[in-house]
Amino acid sequence: ARFDMAAAMVWVPILEDGVFRFDVSEAARVAAGPSLSFAEPRRREVVLRDGAGRPAVVPECEVVGDDVHRVLIKLPSGTSFYGTGEASGPLERTGKRVFTWNTDAWGYGSGTTSLYQSHPWVLSILPDGKSLGVLADTTRRCEIDLRQESTIKFAALSAYPIITFGPFDTPAQVVASLSHAIGISFLITSLPVLISSVHTLEILKL
Repeated sequence: ARFDMAAAMVWVPILEDGVFRFDVSEAARVAAGPSLSFAEPRRREVVLRDGAGRPAVVPECEVVGDDVHRVLIKLPSGTSFYGTGEASGPLERTGKRVFTWNTDAWGYGSGTTSLYQSHPWVLSILPDGKSLGVLADTTRRCEIDLRQESTIKFAALSAYPIITFGPFDTPAQVVASLSHAIGISFLITSLPVLISSVHTLEILKL
């Protein structure tokens, strides 16, 4: 599919209450390859039928250039961002841009945004104190752009699902829901930035 402007993605509830999968189209959902993020890839494909509710936010997607899919998620003013996987820089990622692309980054510094692991994941803290997690389920080089106020932008080649977790009352609940998708052992060993973010936010009671 190609679009001249961003269009709302289609969605289905998956996994458990508060978790939704978004695709650029129904055809893209059917054609999507197996998930390499989910511990059990088939669970991304199972649609919940009863009492799943509706998503609090629906991403938009536009297709530009050589099949680059740009996903836009607009959140309430005052939202702050964390996560983005293994990348250098400050704990809070608001106003930053990160590229999920593995690099042998010896001697890395604050300007090195690609390290040894890639996790296209953003943890959002909303103005009301609730938290929303967003996962771009792609293995492609992915740009995570958080420079626009209260807006998440992903960009990667080819169509890819977006998975949202929440909003839930606390960051810990978001991470718990994420662990049901990707597995707790993978979460602990492969998302150090995310874990640090959650612990810090819990300590600060944000």
